[in-house]
Amino acid sequence: MRVKKLRVYDKSPERGVSNLYPTSKDAIRQPALHMVAGQRNSGKSYLCSKMLAQFKKDNTFDVVYLISPSFCSNRSYFGKYIKESDCLPPTKSSIQEIISRVEADRDEFEQFLVHQKNFAKFNKELQTKQANEIEPGLLMQAYDNGFMLGPPKWKYAHLSNGKVQPPRSLLILDDVLGSPALLQSAGLTKIGTLNRHIAPLAKSHSDRSACALAVIILCQSYRMKEGISRVLRENLSALTIFATRQKKQYDALEEEIADVVDVDLFRTAYDYSTKDKHGNLTIDFNPVCNSKRFRKNLNQVLLFDEMPCECPK
Repeated sequence: MRVKKLRVYDKSPERGVSNLYPTSKDAIRQPALHMVAGQRNSGKSYLCSKMLAQFKKDNTFDVVYLISPSFCSNRSYFGKYIKESDCLPPTKSSIQEIISRVEADRDEFEQFLVHQKNFAKFNKELQTKQANEIEPGLLMQAYDNGFMLGPPKWKYAHLSNGKVQPPRSLLILDDVLGSPALLQSAGLTKIGTLNRHIAPLAKSHSDRSACALAVIILCQSYRMKEGISRVLRENLSALTIFATRQKKQYDALEEEIADVVDVDLFRTAYDYSTKDKHGNLTIDFNPVCNSKRFRKNLNQVLLFDEMPCECPK
């Protein structure tokens, strides 16, 4: 066989905007669509609280929302990380309400950027002119926006060491997939297929074209009648599974991930990760490095010779 290169299709497109949130080196990249599937008392809520603790340590999110019928019973796990005012019961409109809050934060951020620009203009005038020489309209604008007291402050800057960036949000859906009202919601499909593009920005900022919304779905079965659709499952960026005694569930899982991961490696990783009580396997479908695709209990990477490290030396 011979190969001849043609002078077509050779122009590389401009680099796309990632919409990624800053995360620590070994964390799962955000904003993720992360499903955690395990039977009752398997340890899902405990595992989620460990993720929330890491998110808080890393300042990954500015606000965390929860849709759940049982916040009170899980207060010990989630109460330290989620304000009760950010918790909603599962209804047909609850997901859309969260999306609306994310969009409202986006609008407030973009208005902040306008105020920031106007303050810089006002401050420049203040440095170079006498007060009676400054345009009255600019003075009135400065007064209305509080510029006399100092520069505008972004409300979430203290959560990211003073860095000004678009809002970063997480939604947790806990034990809601049996809710007919929620399953009838168009919002579920929207966050499942477009979560990284929710609340688009008028102008890209810090390598982001949208605020985006990370999502964690806690459920008792990987696939069930009133669960998330296959379309959503195929859009997952991470999947955590606990041991299941239902062969149909395991077979469905193996069938659906076969096009993404090596089935033999998956079987080995699953058996090793779930053999202990509360043990779980996480599959990262969008890992920083292919060698970090499988994790036990989130913090142990399972290394396989078939999946060598691809990180730059």
